[in-house]
Parts: sequence; C-alpha cells; structure tokens
Amino acid sequence: MKISGAGSLPGGDYQEEIHIGGSGKVTGNVSCTEFGISGTGTVLGNLRCSGKVNSSGSGKVKGDLEANDVSTSGAFSVDGGLHCKKTAASGMLQAASVTADAIHVSGMLKCDEDISAEDAVIHGCVESGGLINAEKLEVVFDSGSKANCIGGSSIRIRRKGVVGAAILKFIGKKDAGYFKVNGSIEGDDIDIEYVIAESVTGRNVKIGPGCKIGRVTYSGNYTGNDESEIGTVETSK
Repeated sequence: MKISGAGSLPGGDYQEEIHIGGSGKVTGNVSCTEFGISGTGTVLGNLRCSGKVNSSGSGKVKGDLEANDVSTSGAFSVDGGLHCKKTAASGMLQAASVTADAIHVSGMLKCDEDISAEDAVIHGCVESGGLINAEKLEVVFDSGSKANCIGGSSIRIRRKGVVGAAILKFIGKKDAGYFKVNGSIEGDDIDIEYVIAESVTGRNVKIGPGCKIGRVTYSGNYTGNDESEIGTVETSK
C-alpha cells in the first residue's frame, strides 16, 4: 500500500508493506509487515509492524509503536511507548518511553519516562524524565543531557567537546555542558566525566574531570579526579 503526494489510508490489519511518500497519514490503528516514510507521515493511532519501520524526513505516531527494527533519520516522534528489538536514529527521536534490545542514536533521544535497553549507544544529547537502564550504556554528549536516574552493568559517559557547552553557558543555560542526573547512578563498572549527580554507587568507579557528585560508594576500585567536586567517598567492602 502506497501513498504518493498527499493522501490518507484507513487503519486496519495490512499483511503487506505500507509506504508514505510526500505527505500522508493513517487514520487509525494499523498493523503491517513493513512501514516506510519518505517525507512527512503520521499514524493517528498505534502502529504494530512485524518487520522494519524506516522513516526519512518527519514521522509521527500518535499511539504506541511496536516493531522488530526501527530506523529513522530526521525527526521521528511517538506519543506513546516505543518497543522494538533494535532502533537506530540519526536526527531527533522522541517518545514517551523506549524499550529495546539495542539503541543506537546519533543526534537526540528525548523520552518523558524510562529508556531501557541491553545495549545503548548515544552520541549527541539524551533527555529522560525517568530511568535510563542498560546493561551497557555509552553516552558521548555534546550539550546538556539529563535523566532522573541511571542504572546498569557498564556505564560510560563522556563529553564530546566544549564549543557547544560554551555557547549554552554564554546564553545563560544552567548546567550547560554537563550530564545532569537528579538522583543516583548505580552500576558495576562506572566511568564518567562532566556529570552532576546526587550519588554514584558501583563496584569499580572512575570519576573523570568536571563531575559534581554528592556521594561516591564503591566496593572494588575507585579513581578520583582533582578537577571534580566530590562530597564524600565511602567503601562498602
């Protein structure tokens, strides 16, 4: 099923591929094998796809999105939850929550609630109103990022550069150039820099430059940094 130019398609169960080229919309809940957007496309309901969702341009799902594989470039938003095995995004990906085996984002990932994955690699900016939980989390951010809490096995957070941070500070953005965590960071192996958090708890903890941490608790190895502000350091051995 194809929409070329401008048009609409009713919701339903389609045992085939749906592709929107130009500007189009699906007017209700829809299920299909493959779903593609090149241009501007909107689903006015839930989208369930047994295969791959591929969006280049601007895409929006007003409900939940369930798919095997999600690949986006440009801007893509889900008003509900995004659930898939693998998602790869370049540009901006926004959803109420994201659950996936693998998340790879180059650009911006913004969630109102939780982000959950086995493997999460984010280069750019990430904002979560809830918990970021991943067995392996790697973040290289180039501007202010934030989360309520972070948990996982291996956690590595780095700042990409200082140019964007300097600009944000100049225009008065608070905590520009930092990854701000409202609560705690908990994991096995933690290696962070330019992070603000109430507490960090782990087995092996490495605090790099630019961090502002209220309390650090470790059970294995600990490495601090003179360029960071740390309230207390405790061992749970």
